[in-house]
Amino acid sequence: MKRVVLAILLFCSCQFSSAQEGKWAIGPHLTFSIPQAEFANVSSLGEGIGGKLFYRFESMPVLEARLDIIYLSYGEKRNRQSLAIGYFPVTVRNESFQFTAGPQFVTNIGRFRPYFAPMGGLYVYRSVMSSPELYYYYGIPASETTESYTNWGWNLSAGLMFDLTIGAHIDLGFKYQRITNAVENQIGETKITSDAEDFIITLGAVFFLND
Repeated sequence: MKRVVLAILLFCSCQFSSAQEGKWAIGPHLTFSIPQAEFANVSSLGEGIGGKLFYRFESMPVLEARLDIIYLSYGEKRNRQSLAIGYFPVTVRNESFQFTAGPQFVTNIGRFRPYFAPMGGLYVYRSVMSSPELYYYYGIPASETTESYTNWGWNLSAGLMFDLTIGAHIDLGFKYQRITNAVENQIGETKITSDAEDFIITLGAVFFLND
């Protein structure tokens, strides 16, 4: 996964190294997530890839429109599952797809560009169970989505860009987010839902496109 991002960064650097800063910018990133509490099927350190898209308003240099797309894998866990045909090792992989948008406020301090962005959007979580033995011996598909749910949520993003003077910026970002009704606990016959918290770190580059 990290090699894919590095390849994208190299490609963008070659394409936009001579570009002047325009209205549009794109930013491939590595993404790391630390959930603040165990919730549902997303309960360990996550890592993945993401992308950012920016539009800068000429009349308001301190304001940009921003769109984030993130894929996170929260790791795997193995256990033995009892089925009618016997016991088999099962691997469960937890994943997240996140689509958020909002305004971004920036300022320039020399070659540095600190920013702040309140954002909101959709958070999709799913748990994928796989058991290769079932496929090899019985023809049952090795992977299937066993749990999936979508929720609205919001986040607060902040970070710092450093201008490399070649049409690209190094970007280190931090994000605190809350996903509404992502946690569900059942006590007897009563179900209690609550929000879930996440802390995300992103590291990548932002490339400004030609006008």
